[in-house]
Amino acid sequence: MSYGVGTTALVALCLSGILWLAALNWLVKHTHTRLTTAWLVGLASLVVLQSLEYLYHANDLHYRWPFFLKLVDPLVILMPFCLYGYIQALSGKNIIARKLDLLKHCFPAIVVALLDVTYWSLPSAEKIEMIALVIYENETLWRSYAPYGNVYLAIIAALSLFYWWYQRRLGYPSRKGKLNQWIDQLQMVQLAVAVLLFIRIFASEVFGWYFSAVFFMAPVSAYLVYLFLSQSQLPQAAKKTIIKSLPDSETEDEGIDDALVKMSLTEPHEPTQTDDVRWQCFERLKVLIEEGAYRENEISLTVLSQRCELTTHQASEAINYCAQCNFYEWINSFRVEAAKQALRDTSEPVGKICYEVGFNSKSTFNTAFRKRVGCTPTQYRKKS
Repeated sequence: MSYGVGTTALVALCLSGILWLAALNWLVKHTHTRLTTAWLVGLASLVVLQSLEYLYHANDLHYRWPFFLKLVDPLVILMPFCLYGYIQALSGKNIIARKLDLLKHCFPAIVVALLDVTYWSLPSAEKIEMIALVIYENETLWRSYAPYGNVYLAIIAALSLFYWWYQRRLGYPSRKGKLNQWIDQLQMVQLAVAVLLFIRIFASEVFGWYFSAVFFMAPVSAYLVYLFLSQSQLPQAAKKTIIKSLPDSETEDEGIDDALVKMSLTEPHEPTQTDDVRWQCFERLKVLIEEGAYRENEISLTVLSQRCELTTHQASEAINYCAQCNFYEWINSFRVEAAKQALRDTSEPVGKICYEVGFNSKSTFNTAFRKRVGCTPTQYRKKS
């Protein structure tokens, strides 16, 4: 057993598992960004698979279960593609909408799978013998049955470098600085993977240093987890929201903030007073939205509630009760109305209007617009 590789692979597995669980949670809760999150779930799943493979070899499990030898190779090849797909989804593009495009991007994985067929068809004893030979003696002793070692790493490095270059050539999806900065960070991951793998190839070919690529994978996984989880808004310290029954005059004199922090653990509050507080909270939120906060691409329920000096729970409850919808449906209604006016009164491109009214992607814009208006923005402009 290789303790160094095993420990590092376990760390990479834990990190990628955290990312996978977080992405799965986002996929379930945030249906408006399901396309982008699906790519993230796919990427995290492949990193988990690769980490499991490293653990599989580090614990000598290939002696017990030789069937799994090199089984995930064709899938792991798709990691650079998944990261590129996520970046493209941020701009509202579904790069696998057409079967031909899907085949084109999956072609390297198909080739690797076809090359692996010869190795997969070998007897278990021979497969184990070959793997043991290259792991414990010398990587160059591998026979040309399938891509292994530097050849396999070179394929992943070349794909990472290609998708990095291709995205740079396509440019950025919007004029918004935060989105461009986020894509830059993801692009750096693509480039870092390519550079690190080429360093490993160079070290083994020139100096004969054959070390596991998992030592690169763990820090890259840690950086990915940091990037994505740092985008999440952590819960804020909640204000006390149990409201004491107060006369209307007292509530008005002290204002909503004082009314919200007053507590009574024994005296029940009247439903009408709770409704009044909800409407006061809602009016605060509405004023800020009508002043143009909905045009901010990065606006969220947490950010909006903080600006109004409310807790996220208070803001969400007020919107659900007074607007009879959730936060994103409510804020998208303002965005769609602004988009309708821009489509009627200006000749600006639909893509430009999409980002100006606050949407992060064209697909989200089209979905929200069609849901409220019954047609696409382009169709609406023609009718108007």
